Amino acid sequence: MFRRSIRLGLLASLMPLSFLVMLAVWFGHEALLEQFSRDVRQDMLAQESDQLQNLLTNSYPDTVRAIKSIESLEFVFQHAFAFRIGQTLYFSAGVDKEIMSPLLSEKTPGVVYIKSGQRSLIGYRRTFRTNRLPVVLVVAETQTPHLAGWERVHVSIAILSVLLLIVLWCVIFLAVHLALSPVSRVRNDLADLHSGRRARLHNTVPQEFSGLVNGFNRLLETLDDRLERSRRTIANLSHSVKTPLASVLAVLEADSSHISPDDRIYMIKQLRSLHKTLDSQMRRGDVSGPQISRSTQVVVLTEDLVDLVGRMFPQKQFRFSPKPGVPLKWQVDEQDFSEVAGNLLENAGKWSLSAVDLALSTSTEGLNLSISDDGPGIQEEDRERLLERWVRLDEQGSGYGLGLSIVKEIVDRYEGRLEFSESSLGGLQVNVLFPGQAVEECENARRFP
Repeated sequence: MFRRSIRLGLLASLMPLSFLVMLAVWFGHEALLEQFSRDVRQDMLAQESDQLQNLLTNSYPDTVRAIKSIESLEFVFQHAFAFRIGQTLYFSAGVDKEIMSPLLSEKTPGVVYIKSGQRSLIGYRRTFRTNRLPVVLVVAETQTPHLAGWERVHVSIAILSVLLLIVLWCVIFLAVHLALSPVSRVRNDLADLHSGRRARLHNTVPQEFSGLVNGFNRLLETLDDRLERSRRTIANLSHSVKTPLASVLAVLEADSSHISPDDRIYMIKQLRSLHKTLDSQMRRGDVSGPQISRSTQVVVLTEDLVDLVGRMFPQKQFRFSPKPGVPLKWQVDEQDFSEVAGNLLENAGKWSLSAVDLALSTSTEGLNLSISDDGPGIQEEDRERLLERWVRLDEQGSGYGLGLSIVKEIVDRYEGRLEFSESSLGGLQVNVLFPGQAVEECENARRFP
């Protein structure tokens, strides 16, 4: 039952249970009333026996006068009397002597129970002495008392119990409804989640549900994160293959009637680079951040990138000048460095008028990559928008607005820095910092600790 509905299961369990409880209270109340009635009857008999003892003690030895007084009390109390003084027995009118005689032969004082046909009567025996003679006095009921008042109380309590049971059922229904309202809220949140009106379950739930709701929300966040990462990976992958394909297309669309061996080697190299890019981008969906075991020949790779982008923009001049002391290898993934430098060079070639300068240098913070162009530049208030995904300041130009956002993601994974400033050539200058140190320095540190 609880598998189908918790509310119905609780109501189906608590309502019959409450009925059984009220039924037990009813029978308990009936037993208490019976006991209370018996106690009242016993106290009444004890008081009457005390009065008769005083009457006998004060009247003795005038026993005849005492018996007449006792018979007059019999009509008042509606009880029978019998007593034994010495060996002499005395009975009030209407007394069943066969029943009362055995009671006078015993001397134990207290309550006695009398069986008369189908009736159960109560008596009270008292023993004392008068004028040195032993006296046994018994006061007994002649019929079972008809307590009309107690029956009315019994009926009133029965009606009250039924009303209390109805009220109890209402309270149970209300308590179950209030107790399960968080479950209804979670159910409604799940419906809103399914329909798209809500992204997460509501966190304000009782402590018993907090672990379930928080775990479910964390699962949703994980799924959303994986979905967003997959989308970013696909977008990055699409953007990453654009540059190698553009370079191959530039060669194929040239005016030459045939492809030279050098151009064929060049296209093979670019297609291999495209294949490597696909592998790297798919791997980047699961692995983020720098990897210590990977290093790149930054100078050689930069020269190749300058040559690649120069083929894409043959009418423009690309100048590369590594500063003295720049190491040959740096602790940076080759594909990550190629992605950063390639995107920045392509953007500079697209917007420059005639020249692009690229410089590599080192500092105490790490490896510095600087790219400047002589293009129109970008206003300072618009530079922050360059890093937004899918944003292009020039909507008329080609592209998807992904290049610089990809660069920013890669630099952030290396805990580096990406800055924009005005170039000495008049256009935009982009400065990138890759923290770390040269691979040769790390090897020397291992050799000479």
